[in-house]
Amino acid sequence: MGIRVLTIAVLSIVLMPCGAAGQTPDTAGVGLGRFIVEAAAGPLLPSSGHNLSAAFGVSPASRLDLLVSVERNYLPFQRQTFGDGYGVTRGGTMLAVSGEVRVSFLPPNRVSPYGFAGLGGGVSRPTVNEVFPAEVKNDLRVAYFGGGVKVPIRGGFTLFSDARAMMLLEGNDGMVMWPVRVGGSWRF
Repeated sequence: MGIRVLTIAVLSIVLMPCGAAGQTPDTAGVGLGRFIVEAAAGPLLPSSGHNLSAAFGVSPASRLDLLVSVERNYLPFQRQTFGDGYGVTRGGTMLAVSGEVRVSFLPPNRVSPYGFAGLGGGVSRPTVNEVFPAEVKNDLRVAYFGGGVKVPIRGGFTLFSDARAMMLLEGNDGMVMWPVRVGGSWRF
């Protein structure tokens, strides 16, 4: 399942600009608004977890977006058995709120690659089960950067696909996740 989702995400990032190369300059309409609302979802690599996110923000310049993002990452409990023992990954849910700066290389009415970076914080709740019976709640710090491609449809609605490197500090531990997302945004 995970490799199929990764293949679809990578192909969408690579092929979106090719399919939209014949676009007209006014694809998304003239006079796009300054406010942005978006939602996205996708897998967390290399695990079998997933990412859900929503954001709102403002665009002070046509190629610059400032967003506040709420993000939920879920990592499942995993048990691996070896010849001489086993290993477990606790998994859990991480919820974070972050500020994000996004820069597009072309105006919002054109298919464009973009880059972004963000910082935030939140809370993580590791899985509770027979292996890990104690309920735990950790502070979470998040830093990320990445890039993607956005494809304007019409009326301020845009589809996008992106990938990010997300560094998380949870309690006394750190980890890196690679969310690959597909979503939509609306400028008004």
